[in-house]
Amino acid sequence: MSRLTSRRTWLAIAAGAMALPRGLSASRRRRFAGPHPTPRAGITAAKVATHEQIGDRSDIIELFDHIREIPEIADGIRCLCPCNTIQDYYSLLSCYEAPSMMATFCAVCQGQGRLVYRLHKAGQSLDAIRRGVEAKYG
Repeated sequence: MSRLTSRRTWLAIAAGAMALPRGLSASRRRRFAGPHPTPRAGITAAKVATHEQIGDRSDIIELFDHIREIPEIADGIRCLCPCNTIQDYYSLLSCYEAPSMMATFCAVCQGQGRLVYRLHKAGQSLDAIRRGVEAKYG
């Protein structure tokens, strides 16, 4: 199976993701929860989508740049939207990688990315960042 997913699948995932932060029961949120992954040794931002791949989405270019700065942190966070059920998904970093680039349209991926970056810049440890993500999205 190709890493590329059909447009219909992405639209279904995006529609579901928009509803996740609010209005879902705890049991439905837990469906996308799980342990945070261990950051992979030697992980880089080499696969994070480039400005050219993102296109004219000036509203998210800075966010992708921020994730590019902290791949080892983003790789230790489990995204709490339906993207974590997609083949080849590993971590929040996966949401920002080409070719899928889930974070280009998923409000949950974007929100978690912003939170992770902000907490990292504030000097928080990976464990503290994980707790912050769980508190807001879990």
